[in-house]
Amino acid sequence: MAVLGYAVLSSFSTCAYHLFMMTYKGTDYELDDEEFQTKPKLMSETKLGKLKLEIGDKIHMIDDFGEEQEFEITLLSDEEMPKGSGRSYPKVSDGAGRGIIDDMSADELLKLIKKIDKTGKSDFTYAHRGEDLPWDYHDYQIDIDNALLKGEIARIKYAYENPEDY
Repeated sequence: MAVLGYAVLSSFSTCAYHLFMMTYKGTDYELDDEEFQTKPKLMSETKLGKLKLEIGDKIHMIDDFGEEQEFEITLLSDEEMPKGSGRSYPKVSDGAGRGIIDDMSADELLKLIKKIDKTGKSDFTYAHRGEDLPWDYHDYQIDIDNALLKGEIARIKYAYENPEDY
């Protein structure tokens, strides 16, 4: 289940340093964190197959408890993966816009989007992996997203599961 969360975060270009949690059928699943007062159900120990998901089931995800971003993940279909196609997955099947800006509230992000819509361009830059990059939500390329997806998921997984290295 944790890898599904990492995939969602990677597809939104997050930096992998905020806690997140998922809820399925009233049960909360969280990352392992020694500061938790109680022992939660752990995403890292929960396999999606064990949840017995059915078409239409939804998993609710909350990222960054300070500047909350919420996601609803819906199982749309369940298909056999053709033999030999494993390297092609996971993949983004559709998308638009750019990722979330870490440490920016949803309200601030909406204001930025409205400003870009009004002026037709963005003068906003953000730090991403040590570089200042321009941010414009129009700038989305699904082919690049898919080419980088597995590596981004692996990077985010490593960051969450080896926090002492970050």
